[in-house]
Amino acid sequence: MKANTIDEVIQQLDIIINDCIQKSSRIGYFASLYKAMTIGVKVGIEQDAFDNGPRMELLDVAFANRYLTAYNQFSTGQVATHSWMHAFKAAEQTNLSIVQHLLLGINAHINLDLGIAAAAISTAGDIESLHHDFNLINVVIGNVYLSLEKQLKKISWPTIFLKSLDPTVADDIVNFSIQKARDTAWSNAVILADSTEIQDEDIIRATDTIVSKVATCVQNPDGITKWIIKGILLFESNDVAKNIKVLNEG
Repeated sequence: MKANTIDEVIQQLDIIINDCIQKSSRIGYFASLYKAMTIGVKVGIEQDAFDNGPRMELLDVAFANRYLTAYNQFSTGQVATHSWMHAFKAAEQTNLSIVQHLLLGINAHINLDLGIAAAAISTAGDIESLHHDFNLINVVIGNVYLSLEKQLKKISWPTIFLKSLDPTVADDIVNFSIQKARDTAWSNAVILADSTEIQDEDIIRATDTIVSKVATCVQNPDGITKWIIKGILLFESNDVAKNIKVLNEG
């Protein structure tokens, strides 16, 4: 199920999305967002937005294969990383908002997978040359996520008014501090690029434990965030298949 090009990544994501629509699985929420992110990166490469387009395709594919592998493991009854198991198992919960499902995927993919993927295509001697493009790919991810307003308005309209209700809460729920996640991923990439395979396993395992704790917080918000989520759920569409189709709109 591994991909070799960005186009193959998009094809694999389409398969997952269509399967999730058929099964009314909330796993399709993040898959739809991730497809949009991948298309955004592809467009950026085609428009020479990055310093090194071919290297960015290598990063994008290595990054995507982390998700595709985790999805395949979960869907075939195997155990994926703790972070992805949180996200996939949460798809069975009816008490989480669409935004929470999206954030669980973003959490696992950026906080855990991105640093691993960046290190996989780099060495300790050349990883710094990736830093600028690494930051740019995260700008693409953040912009695509924040551009979902039109789709979210159709299926979870209270989400659109979060900023007018409480900008601080909105940043926590909607933006998920993508910059902080990016910086953490980069730090992990630098460490992994200069470590041995045995050390890699320990570093990844420790990072996965921390990231899975973040997932628990996303699933179980407290304070005012908890009540805002409850309010959102009152008005959110319960038609999972329809919601995925809407998120998958161009």
